[in-house]
Amino acid sequence: MKNTRKISVYTPPGYSKNAPPYDLLVVFDGDSFIETVPTPTTLDNLISEKRIAPTVALIVGNAKGMRGTELPCNPTFAEFLNSELIPWVRRSYNVTLDPRRVTIGGCSYGGLAATCAAYRYPETFGNVLSQSGSYWWTPPPDPAKPDTFAPDVDPSYVAQLFINSPKLPIRFYLDAGSLELDRSGKGGSILVPNRHFRDVLRAKGYEVFYQEFQGAHDYASWRGTIADGLILLGGKPVEPAKP
Repeated sequence: MKNTRKISVYTPPGYSKNAPPYDLLVVFDGDSFIETVPTPTTLDNLISEKRIAPTVALIVGNAKGMRGTELPCNPTFAEFLNSELIPWVRRSYNVTLDPRRVTIGGCSYGGLAATCAAYRYPETFGNVLSQSGSYWWTPPPDPAKPDTFAPDVDPSYVAQLFINSPKLPIRFYLDAGSLELDRSGKGGSILVPNRHFRDVLRAKGYEVFYQEFQGAHDYASWRGTIADGLILLGGKPVEPAKP
């Protein structure tokens, strides 16, 4: 990516390089998923209660000023995750090689990034944990200006990716808030596109866990629902697609 970022790694209690390989969780937005959404504490509690398997977490920070460029379905960023970051964590830590035991997730643009990375690299990322994912997003008219959007564009770009591709070996957890409404009535924002994406995935035969929480687009909601996603995705993994 020709930039720098902070990477934090969580290891579960009793972590050992000689143990069976651990599950892997990848989340975005760096310190926000340590301090505001206390992912390490949540993992400690869920592992202690045996709600999920012992898991190593890779918490990926944003390069300065690049969140709005890297996270929204950026193929170069997805390649960075697959070809540089995941190989690094597998060299450095005792983590699984099985994509069915790898979860990639995030909130808002982070949920979008997780979905697009899994779409491009299902052989690496077998589970998506999306909290209020920004599925209203469409590619900007000018790629050099990622924060510009064409008016009245159908907010179903990500859904169309999955409609127009064979079913992939990915499982999904999606959520959205009851207050994440589009006041313009054009179907944008968060809630309606998440419902649409859920319906598209289920129609294609994907395993999808979906819930709507009572809240808005904020970390106060996501700090609770991340545990829901981890527990639901911690069940039986999807079998790989037959060649």
